[in-house]
Amino acid sequence: MGLVTFYYETTLEDRQPVAQMSATVGSPLLAVARAAGIELEATCAGKGRCGQCRVRAVGDLAPVTPTEEKVLSKEELADNIRLACQAKVVGDVEVWVPRAVKGHRILSSGLAQEVEIAPAVQKECVTVAKPSLEDDYSDAERLQMALGASDRLSLDLLQALPLTLRQENHLVTVVKGAGELLGIEPGDTTDRVYGIAFDIRTTTVVGSLVDLKTGRELAVHSALNGQVPYGADVISRINYTVEEAQGLATLQGAIIATLNEIIQKLVAETKINAEEIYQVVVVGNTCMQHLLLGIPPRYLAEAPYSPCFRDSVSTYAKDLGLAVFPRALVQTLPNIAGYVGGDTVGVLLATDLQRKEEPTLMVDIGTNGEIALAWKGRILACSTAAGPAFEGAQIRQGMRAAPGAIEGVRLGPEDVELQVIGSEEPVGICGSGLLDAVAELLRRGLLDSTGRLLQPEQVPADVSDRIKNRLIPSEGGVDFVLAWGPGGKPKVTLTQGDIRQFQLAKGAIYSGITVLLKEMGVTVEELGEVLLAGAFGNYLDKKSAVTVGLLPKISPAKITSVGNAARTGAYLALASKKLLGKAQEIARGTVHVELSGRWDFQETFMEAMM
Repeated sequence: MGLVTFYYETTLEDRQPVAQMSATVGSPLLAVARAAGIELEATCAGKGRCGQCRVRAVGDLAPVTPTEEKVLSKEELADNIRLACQAKVVGDVEVWVPRAVKGHRILSSGLAQEVEIAPAVQKECVTVAKPSLEDDYSDAERLQMALGASDRLSLDLLQALPLTLRQENHLVTVVKGAGELLGIEPGDTTDRVYGIAFDIRTTTVVGSLVDLKTGRELAVHSALNGQVPYGADVISRINYTVEEAQGLATLQGAIIATLNEIIQKLVAETKINAEEIYQVVVVGNTCMQHLLLGIPPRYLAEAPYSPCFRDSVSTYAKDLGLAVFPRALVQTLPNIAGYVGGDTVGVLLATDLQRKEEPTLMVDIGTNGEIALAWKGRILACSTAAGPAFEGAQIRQGMRAAPGAIEGVRLGPEDVELQVIGSEEPVGICGSGLLDAVAELLRRGLLDSTGRLLQPEQVPADVSDRIKNRLIPSEGGVDFVLAWGPGGKPKVTLTQGDIRQFQLAKGAIYSGITVLLKEMGVTVEELGEVLLAGAFGNYLDKKSAVTVGLLPKISPAKITSVGNAARTGAYLALASKKLLGKAQEIARGTVHVELSGRWDFQETFMEAMM
């Protein structure tokens, strides 16, 4: 056994104990930290690939692993920096961890759209005839007669019916949905009926509480997806369910806990009773919906990438453990294919893409890039494995959009100008900052067309010495210093490896777009509009996106950010059962274009790396 003591801050002199844990010999520091309630970034699910679980550790640890030697620099190793997922406890250890990052910027707003309110779940107040000696009707039969329907009552409703009828002198409110009775309440409660629309993304989750009588959105809250520690992308999480005996249960439990956390915030803000939430609509990619429902997603990762289901699934909240009305309907939007899911259907529903008069492209950029192209009522869709680079993962000093993240970069005449979230000291770089940095380096001639950072003596003569001095030698060739720290030491740097990760991600997106244009028989010049969905699409600089070849050579005036349109789609399906049905039609009418194995995709991808 060993005693592991955790501290915040980064210097050996600054001892602020956070927690202590006894650990068995051989336990990775990452597992010990989690057991102590300290959540370290580990977007590769502890495989040692992302390098984000860096800590400073001193004490009895197993020797540095080959993985650490590959990921960490010689200077970092000399400074006792270790990867928490690789460093294993031998005896007593002291560990310094980064302070927990608060206030991640999660996009919750989307398109504003009017809709006729007619949800799948509704309430009806009725007066039930009282029993008498002259009739022998049961309580259930008299309720059915009052409703004018022979709806079947489930056992739990029958168990509660006698007392419920007599609490308010046989005046009751029934909750109806999906052709069945979901609940029976004493008195008239028709003015209190609520629902929640959830957008479950790979990294973040957003939920909005909606008054189902008026359609008014009462509150919105968000949180990081609780599955993130088990992998940054869907493939990592699928692998986790395969490799770990309880992997599927763990990931399902993590997302349910996240949803319940948001539910708790929503009801606390609005002061409503969670038992009055009768409907939940969920959008998410195909893998996220499988994990939510506890359905093994294994075969999504194996050709031909078949999902277990594509149609909308409806179940009860109690079957998932959601902290709302137990028999609340939980409904998912339908999927299109293994990697084009309900979130894409939500965007298509919210943007009404198929009714656009000109060829219109929709791009939702995340760990997967979902792309759709609509023209003349026809919709094509595909998915590209962009990887997590746009969300800061697999970037040496990458991070999510949180205070301290560099989100904008400009190379002025004399030096670098940074835009940092929260106007704080920079500690890392997020996706929009990465895009800007690459575009600016290319524009000023510090980066060549192959993506290679130049040596200081190779850059154009009009580049100032202050900018030129930011090009520093490294093990990977040349790094570019975005921010200096104390003593003139590099604090945040962009590495050659970071640029390669960016090239892979943007090349995948661009190639997917190119294939869809070809399939539809549309040229870039004919495109009427490009819609960018999701957080990265909302915050990126449109000109930079075109400059680096993430998007086709199109006027930035034709590029429109539609925000979190997936959540808007979930709201529409929650507010209107007709639109929930329309979502099903969209999913069935969209043609999925499978990119794997297509020679034209591979060819375009190699060109798009430039």
